[in-house]
Amino acid sequence: MSSIRYAKLRLVIYPNDHPPPHVHVMGQDWEMRIALSQPPYVLSILGKPKRQEVASALLVVNEKLLVLQMMWSNLHG
Repeated sequence: MSSIRYAKLRLVIYPNDHPPPHVHVMGQDWEMRIALSQPPYVLSILGKPKRQEVASALLVVNEKLLVLQMMWSNLHG
């Protein structure tokens, strides 16, 4: 597992995960799967994040996109 902490968010890529390339973004009581594409987009949401939290998660993934894409590639080829 590879992860990055950013403010109150945790971004995780699991080694046994499946395509499409994505990152799990975890907040206090929620989790999102966000596609590692340009631009990133939400694949799924568990829990009930506020709109601001969804926007923040997308911004962080976009900001860290190259690093996250490299992490996915290193784990999944």
